[in-house]
Amino acid sequence: MLSFHRLFIFVAALLLSSCGPEKNPDSVTVEEDYSPYHSIPNADYAGLKSCVECHTEQHQDWLKSDHHLAMNPATDEFVLGDFNDAEFDHFGQKFRFFRKGKEFWVNAPDSDGTYKDMKIDYTFGHEPLQQYLIPFPGGRYQALQVCWDSRPKEDGGQRWYHLYPDEPVPPEDVLHWTRRHFNWNYMCADCHSTNLDKNFDPDTLTYDTTWSETNVSCEACHGPGSEHVLWANAAAKETGGSGISDDEKKALTDYAKSKGLVVTLKEPEEGLWAINPETNMPERTPPLKSNVQVESCARCHAHRSLNEPVYTPGQGFHDSHHPSIITNQLYHHDGQIDEEVYVYGSFVQSKMFHAGVRCSDCHNPHSMKLKVPGNALCLQCHQAEPYNTPAHHFHEMGSTGASCVECHMPHKTYMGVDDRRDHSLRIPRPDLSMKVGSPDACTQCHEDQTQEWAAEAAKNWWGGGPRNAHYGEILASARRGEPGSLERVIALAGDYDQPAIARAAAVETISQQAPGLESTTAIATRLADKDPEVRAQAVAALLPYPAQQRMNLGKGLLSDPVKSVRTEAARVLAAASPSFDEATFEAFAKAKEELISKLEAISDRAAGHMGLALFYTDLGEAEKAKAAYETAKRVEPEFVPARINLAEMLYSENRPKEAESEFREAVEAAMIAGEEGLARDALARFLIRMKRYDEGVAELKLATELMPNHAQTHYFYGVALNSLGRFPEAIPYLEKAVELDPYNLEYLTGAAAIMRDGGKVAEALRYAKEALKLQPENPQLQQLVQSLGG
Repeated sequence: MLSFHRLFIFVAALLLSSCGPEKNPDSVTVEEDYSPYHSIPNADYAGLKSCVECHTEQHQDWLKSDHHLAMNPATDEFVLGDFNDAEFDHFGQKFRFFRKGKEFWVNAPDSDGTYKDMKIDYTFGHEPLQQYLIPFPGGRYQALQVCWDSRPKEDGGQRWYHLYPDEPVPPEDVLHWTRRHFNWNYMCADCHSTNLDKNFDPDTLTYDTTWSETNVSCEACHGPGSEHVLWANAAAKETGGSGISDDEKKALTDYAKSKGLVVTLKEPEEGLWAINPETNMPERTPPLKSNVQVESCARCHAHRSLNEPVYTPGQGFHDSHHPSIITNQLYHHDGQIDEEVYVYGSFVQSKMFHAGVRCSDCHNPHSMKLKVPGNALCLQCHQAEPYNTPAHHFHEMGSTGASCVECHMPHKTYMGVDDRRDHSLRIPRPDLSMKVGSPDACTQCHEDQTQEWAAEAAKNWWGGGPRNAHYGEILASARRGEPGSLERVIALAGDYDQPAIARAAAVETISQQAPGLESTTAIATRLADKDPEVRAQAVAALLPYPAQQRMNLGKGLLSDPVKSVRTEAARVLAAASPSFDEATFEAFAKAKEELISKLEAISDRAAGHMGLALFYTDLGEAEKAKAAYETAKRVEPEFVPARINLAEMLYSENRPKEAESEFREAVEAAMIAGEEGLARDALARFLIRMKRYDEGVAELKLATELMPNHAQTHYFYGVALNSLGRFPEAIPYLEKAVELDPYNLEYLTGAAAIMRDGGKVAEALRYAKEALKLQPENPQLQQLVQSLGG
């Protein structure tokens, strides 16, 4: 459950309660008055065939694309795998691929381990691998984990392989292909088909998923085209001198600007890239009027969450989706890709994006292929001298090291065979990688060398002159809680020369610090940031503060022009709703409906219902909250956080027997989900609150064994042991907590006090001194050190 810090800080008067975005020009120069989006109320999906007649060249390009091959019926035209009674064995699980006439089948273990013949309905993807979709009861489609490696044989392909080659993944495993993590409807469908409606029913736990085109067709990017067809036909008739109907005349008038499309992806005036003689760098003339193209691609080529159950074309990316920021779970500290985050999050970190480069500057937008091969792609804009010479890259011409992308867009392999390039187009910095623990381009090729070797080589080639701190260094330092890091991360949050995704990460990092005047002021200031990603993160950072203070600082964002910000404001400010004035309540009511719609977009996952439960709890609607938790349990029985939250809610209502039952059910569920340590930690804390200390401590011991790198659990276990008079046993757990989180003030001061009381003065003084380094002006810490003889 959330812990609310009741710290009142007197900055609210400084900050306008009606915070709104600043008017500073964005680092990507766009025209504020220009909008590529159009209201076309009658627009409907007309289908691929209606596009081909006029757009023959684009259609031919599209036929070569991964979009065309994103998903298709399992027929001879599209199936690549070997179905001639081919067999594959994975840790004793056997898969046999065969045909029945024109149909493609597999004999594979079902969710209970029973071998069954299963018909394959669809291919999924094409290159470098192809997956296969199998229908299951309840409208589900499951993606088989045994995939076809479609790379050439000489590259190791033309074979069956398993996505988890080193893990058995038995049927009871949450990662088994028959379970939710390989469910097409939730995990994949939205970005592999056109006009998709997942249509999940939480009451029956079934899907009725529909789409207008099986694959990613024209209208997936351009929006529903029926009115465009009407406009195009009318324009052709008028040009040819034919008579046109009243509806066609109206279309020519109404759609003179939009051409009947809800979004215009093409710039009003196509730009040219030329070298600026003053900077010697490429510059786009004229500047972009909008970022619509990048945002349109981002809808699928980004790690993001949905803002609505069914995508509504004709709106900005931050209205339809909520992009993820640089977090430890997704990216390295310096923003390099780590988990499967696709392209957008890395590209918006790049200087290219901020200079106005779009996806179609490098890729044919219909075939998706690179416009030209090799270094010639970069030389469309950059000068061959000096960049395409050994004087720049210090490698033999034609070698791997002379390739622009190998140094500036290193790849990471996903799904076993899929090499995906980092689109942040960064300068190779092995010295930075050493500091923050990230990979570097140099040792990705030179596998027999160290980052120290690479950093020294880079210094010898390009010099080791002073550099400004990279945002990766600042984030890494602040996340570790190093002394002086708060000031630096606050400066990063407000530095408009840095990418918004990094500044948003800075705000999130600030929010993890203990609330204080400095951090609160920084968060409140960013509520008026020009970038919606930063504003959304700033309003989220208000959650630990008292409800009234949240309202005073954040209520203006309930009317923010961007939906991602409004929904976050509704979530964070819900607890303050009883004290809203009439205007604020009206804005909240609208944002509330948007938030509920956002959470319903993931109604096939427990997290959506838990989000609703937390929201209803803040609104004081306890019965709705409990109902939402119960639905979360039905939708995803192994989802532990919802069970723990429900147990905490029951405990808060003085229903300890029911609470304990929920906690113990959470432990059982966690054994399936692989989160047993989390559940046992929660059960332990409940038992200790119930004064059943021996049982609680026993559960905590198990939790530390299950989560050996979880500092908080070690610390709490050490404190609990000491409280029971078992000081010698407590020592290693307190030491482990500090080792895992060496800049945590609570752990340092707690360990110092416990060591002092246990007679270990030297150890107590060591911890007290480390705490004082974090807050050298803290009089209580100064007194503690002095009392210990320091």
